[in-house]
Formats: sequence, C-alpha cells, structure tokens
Amino acid sequence: MKLTVEPITLKLGTPFHIAHGVSVARDSVLVHLENGVGEGAIMPYYDYTQADVVAYLENLDIDRVLVEGPLMLEDALDCLPPGPSPALNAIDIALHDFWAKKLGYPLYRLWGLNPKDTPPTSVTVSITKDETAFKQRLRAKKDFPIIKLKLGTGDLAADEEIVRVAHAETSSLLCVDANSAWHVTEAAQIIPKLAAYDRLLFIEQPLPREDVQDWHRLRALLPPKMPPLIADESAQNSGDILALAGGADGINIKLTKAGGLREARRMITLARTLGMKIMLGCSIESSVGITAAVHLAPLVDYADLDGNLDVVNDPYIGAVMEKGYFRYPTAPGLGVSLR
Repeated sequence: MKLTVEPITLKLGTPFHIAHGVSVARDSVLVHLENGVGEGAIMPYYDYTQADVVAYLENLDIDRVLVEGPLMLEDALDCLPPGPSPALNAIDIALHDFWAKKLGYPLYRLWGLNPKDTPPTSVTVSITKDETAFKQRLRAKKDFPIIKLKLGTGDLAADEEIVRVAHAETSSLLCVDANSAWHVTEAAQIIPKLAAYDRLLFIEQPLPREDVQDWHRLRALLPPKMPPLIADESAQNSGDILALAGGADGINIKLTKAGGLREARRMITLARTLGMKIMLGCSIESSVGITAAVHLAPLVDYADLDGNLDVVNDPYIGAVMEKGYFRYPTAPGLGVSLR
C-alpha cells in the first residue's frame, strides 16, 4: 500500500497574534494512504518542525504497520513507532479515514456518536494593539455564540481591558486564553478580576507548562467559584492529566498535540473519570485536521475548532461551521473532499 507525504504551508488572511508570537502562515503536513487522508499541523512553539514530521512519515514502513490488514485499526496504530506528535496524528487520522471508508460509514457513526450532542464552537479574536481594529473584529463575530479572546500582552491591565471591551461590544459568551503568559502571582491577581465579567465561560492555560505544581499553587491562591481553569500546553497527552487533576478543572485536547484520534479518546476517558471538563481545540490547520476533530466533538463540553476559517489556501472542504455550529459530512470516513 502506498503512503504519500505532502508538506504544505497554510497562509492566513489576517496575522494571528498570541502570547507565543505572531503568525502569517503555518506549516502542516498532509498524508495520503490510498483514499485516506490525515494532517499533522505544526505549532511553532513546540519542539518539532515540518522537516521532522516529513522525515518520520517518509521513513515509515507502512506494510509493517498494516501487517494484520487495513481493517485491524488498533493493530495498525499499535505498530506505529514513536515520533513527533503531528506525524503520529497525520497517520492516525489517515488510518481512521481509510478504515471508515472501507466500512462505508462516517467516522462518528462507527463510534456511535450523535452530532446533536456537539457543543457550539468558539471563534478566536487574537491580540491587537489597535482598539478600533479589535472592535471591528469583535463586531464581525457578533453572531457567534462564543468568542475566545487571546490574552498575554505582557501587561495585566491591557489583558483585562481586552475582556472589558469585548464584554461591552458583544453579547456573546466569552472565554480567554493566556497561552502560558502569566506566572502564579500574576494569574492569582487577574483571574478574580476577569471572573467579575458575567459571561466568562473559562480561562485557558494561564500558566507556563513547565511546572505542573503551579496549577495547584494557583488554586490555593484563588477564591472559590472561579470560572473553570483549562489546561492546554500543560496537557499534551493522557500521561499529563492525573497530575493536573485538582489544579486544573479541565483539559484542552488538540489532535496534533496528542498524536491522533485514539490518544484523544484516551484523554477524554481519563479526564471524565477524574471529573474534569473537556475542551476540543485546534491549531491553525486545514479542513482535514478540523473535520477529524469534529467527529469527536459530541464527547466534549467545549469546542474551539475554528483553525481553518482564516486559511486562504485550504486545499480541502469538510465539516462546515455556520455561526458556531457544525454541519457534519455524510460521506464515509472523514467526509472531506479536495476543494
């Protein structure tokens, strides 16, 4: 069976500014396994590159992976050697797509999931120092039920001002993502102020990822009844979750970070067992990666699956989002098609 690797660069219509930096384009890798397709999106603030992902996939012995046959999905996934998580994600998604197409059903149906259980997705407004431009971006998203605000400007007062303006300019529910920007004392200072805004759903990754105990230190400094704290960069895979329980209230699962759909489902199961909230997020990626995540979305509390909306050269069409709500594909597998 032939495996084809396709590195791509996704170009953005608007610069994407978060605490980690500014992007005008992001690298990704598509992988094709006969009629199955997968994607490994590259997040520039993690320790792997597009070249790392391509090298892993080009050196993968696909015949060894599929030694038990293409329908033995779990055996195939067990045969994957360790490697960069976006590479594992790309081949995992392609295997799931190929498997579901062979069985003739959309992936979510083979898992027994109901699209009606899918939560609305948030749409993101990134950091800008131009208040007029910021208000214009908010107004452009005013019909969406949930708006995610990127914080981490380096100035706590400026971060709070972003939330104040968004609260005044929209009637949408709000959530915020600091992308690891605050230390424990800073987070303890600003989170109660943000909690005073009545439409704030949750606060994502307020702390750097390096020390998991910081989550527990922060919890001890916060008053009760704060909005949920969601771990993103601190929750790479299922091995990170147990240590976060009791400090973080939930986790943000990204397929390219976790290494695929199977690991994402493991994370969901473990987090649920620990009573934690679950968010399904994304990087900047094409409709392949976004649609793969949408198939899992009925299992989670929050969705943040807008990473393809500002991509101007998305090569695929998949799940369609209309004002925060997804229309699922009906074709077998992922249900994506070339644009």
